Amino acid sequence: MDSLDYEALQNADVQTISETIKERGMNNMLTERIKDFLNRLVTEHGSIDLEWLRDVPADQAKDYLLSIRGLGLKSVECVRLLTLHQIAFLVDTNVGRIAVRLGWVPLQPLPESLQLHLLELYPVLESIQKYLWPRLCKLDQRTLYELHYQMITFGKVFCTKTKPNCNACPLRPECRHFASAFASARLALPAPEERSIDSSTTSVANGNASIVVKPMLLPPTETSEGLESQYIRTSCEPIIEEPTTPEPSSEVSESDIEDVFYEDPDEIPTIKHSFEELKMNVESVLQVQNMELQPGDVSRALVALDPSAASIPAPKLKSVSRPRTEHQVHELPDTHSLLEGMDRRERDDPSPYLLAIWSPGETANSTQPPASKCSLQGSGRLRNEKSCFMCHSTKEAKSETVRGTLLIPCRTAMRGSFPLNGTYFQVNEMFADHESNMNPIDVPRDWLWQLPRRTVYFGTSVTSIFRGLSTPVIQQCFWKGFVCVRGFDLKSRAPRPLQHRLHETASKITKNKDKGK
Repeated sequence: MDSLDYEALQNADVQTISETIKERGMNNMLTERIKDFLNRLVTEHGSIDLEWLRDVPADQAKDYLLSIRGLGLKSVECVRLLTLHQIAFLVDTNVGRIAVRLGWVPLQPLPESLQLHLLELYPVLESIQKYLWPRLCKLDQRTLYELHYQMITFGKVFCTKTKPNCNACPLRPECRHFASAFASARLALPAPEERSIDSSTTSVANGNASIVVKPMLLPPTETSEGLESQYIRTSCEPIIEEPTTPEPSSEVSESDIEDVFYEDPDEIPTIKHSFEELKMNVESVLQVQNMELQPGDVSRALVALDPSAASIPAPKLKSVSRPRTEHQVHELPDTHSLLEGMDRRERDDPSPYLLAIWSPGETANSTQPPASKCSLQGSGRLRNEKSCFMCHSTKEAKSETVRGTLLIPCRTAMRGSFPLNGTYFQVNEMFADHESNMNPIDVPRDWLWQLPRRTVYFGTSVTSIFRGLSTPVIQQCFWKGFVCVRGFDLKSRAPRPLQHRLHETASKITKNKDKGK
């Protein structure tokens, strides 16, 4: 209630609301639904207040929330679990994807040529939720809450929608997606550039390397009568293969149609994706590596494998060094002088305030380290220390003060109001203070001498920051490091983009260089 004036929203003009939430998308439809719901609340309860939902039975609260136009099962379960603290569980895109890949949810039969790890479309989230709920309803609210936010973090860091980091995933021994990719990678033919072909007859030299070609064996010869019956051969004419007589078409049953409509919308589609064949493939690969394997025990086999062996070819990243920018920062105690006037750290916030130090000569829009030598030095041209950028940087490096930007813990910046306390963006995420990011604060050097140093990874998203990293590096970041993907304006309490000084993608750096030329 302290973040929005709902009575003003109810009385506001439709066009005004629509323009306000335009960046959200579908603003006209959402505006209509917001107005209808607020008017309904006033008509039925006399005020805009939903606190009464905490005092009614959970089933009644769920039915009421489902009756609100625009709220689906996922949104309703989100309100019940995170706000009303009821026993509920919501399945979002991350949870649904993980449940399917781990094999928790049965799927419809896949085409014969499609392996599980190549699957891109998953069942409807509501179907997954209806399947999982009977298996989770006996858990307490706290466990369901923790399971949900851990799966969100897991889906953002490891089990991403595209290019999942399977080789660093801690759940890969139990994952059918990984087992499918593992068997496919081990049984697949090598790529053309990786193929080494031996031959004693043909050798082509190319620089220092030689390409050896092995002639392909021809199929067994057939009798002339057999050939005449299959082919019509004349000089200077192509080989024509006579097609076989088509078989009479059979009627297509309803079960053969993928999009057939079933009367029961609650029915969970049973998925048989030939996991038995998958296990046979994996077992055959492991037996080739001389591993003792119990029948059907794929999980233990994958655990026992050497980490270098139990891996799949990782996708190549175009710019592996630019998804993230690493900065060393100082950890500020709650009583530090720099925090005077700042919000007190939330009581349950495990993250401290941090201070990121600017390099001498650095600006808010710097994308490259400042030059280490004056461009005018030795050129015979006169230089002015007040206007010379490098001379000013040298002077700053010798100063008794340094410039810095405050990094605010996410939970403290949100004043503890965000419900998912525990996800990566509540424990490890920092917000870059927008004011000190644009106009850095001057900090005496002796204030920083005894402060511990920490590491912060800056990037456009948590997924991009952790993409391609190994398991130890990811663990180190979660245990001792932080992430930062956005700035924060303390006055308007609104998010702001990161400045180029903290992080810049490789594509934008290239564009800036081209513009400079």
